[in-house]
Amino acid sequence: MKKGIIWGAVLLSLLLLLHFALFPLRYTESTESQQVTAGASAVKEPAKIEFREVWGYLLRGGEKYFKADAPLTDIFYFSCGVNSKGRINMNVSHPKLPHVKGKKRRVHLVISELDRSELMHKCLNPAYGIRDYLIDDILELSAKFDGIQIDFEAVSGRDRGDFFRFLELIKMGLDEGKIFSVAVPARVRRVQEDPYDYFRIADRADRVFVMAYDQHWSTGTPGPVASLSWCRKVMDYARSSVPHDKLVMGLPLYGRAWYNRIESCSISAGQAGALMTKKSAVSGYSAESGIKITFRDSDVIVFFDNVDATREKLLLYSAYVDSVGFWRLGMDRPELWGEINLRK
Repeated sequence: MKKGIIWGAVLLSLLLLLHFALFPLRYTESTESQQVTAGASAVKEPAKIEFREVWGYLLRGGEKYFKADAPLTDIFYFSCGVNSKGRINMNVSHPKLPHVKGKKRRVHLVISELDRSELMHKCLNPAYGIRDYLIDDILELSAKFDGIQIDFEAVSGRDRGDFFRFLELIKMGLDEGKIFSVAVPARVRRVQEDPYDYFRIADRADRVFVMAYDQHWSTGTPGPVASLSWCRKVMDYARSSVPHDKLVMGLPLYGRAWYNRIESCSISAGQAGALMTKKSAVSGYSAESGIKITFRDSDVIVFFDNVDATREKLLLYSAYVDSVGFWRLGMDRPELWGEINLRK
């Protein structure tokens, strides 16, 4: 899924920019202030929402986007990819980040592979002689970090047993005190022969990060990245399979812009806000879908969560789970962090 968020964004962003260059849309001074306040709570100073752990994903090289005062307990450094030989780059340095409220933030390294299922098969099946080298690489690199996360999004059903064993061996090999987490795609029900079986993975990991986003994404039809009712279904299923102290619900800090309503690219909150100021923009807010923007003179359609929509999800999750995580830092609105408190 992150492949569509990261790598596909460049080409499609250029298409979107080209479209607006060819068909310029005029600015209006009043539209932005009117739309940004759409859906705002009637309460002037709502209570902050508390969590025990708040995670943030930070791209390597993106430290400049890090906000020192953001209430984040854990930073997930994305990422260290698996190469074609089943090995990883061992020259990954620990980012220097400020403390939060006098406490050291934990920094986890994400080991990722997003789309090569055949490579995953060779890395996970011990018959190819690659698996143990990859595990050794991961364990050696873990010495620099507070935790390791496995984000393998291309595991096929045929490799599910080998994947579970792979996770088990990493957990067994990590030093005491290291936090082992696994990122899993959103599910609303049990899937037969699922390599991302929540129960089986939770039995091997300290934390399970549920990527509760990409309800609609780059290869699908336009729609919310994560509607509120869909998030509730994802959470309900996750709670039935993952112990309370291990479950982390993920939230998106990005939106999506569909070009010709067929292809899409990810956009930041700032980019979405700029689109709302266009003269031909028609936008509306709902707690269910967040902000939706269409244009009277183009086929572009945009969905993204403003702070109000994200707050609705945080309120939903806070009633049932202790931990949430955001994909990804640098795409957010600064005022979002004022909605969250860290539980003592």
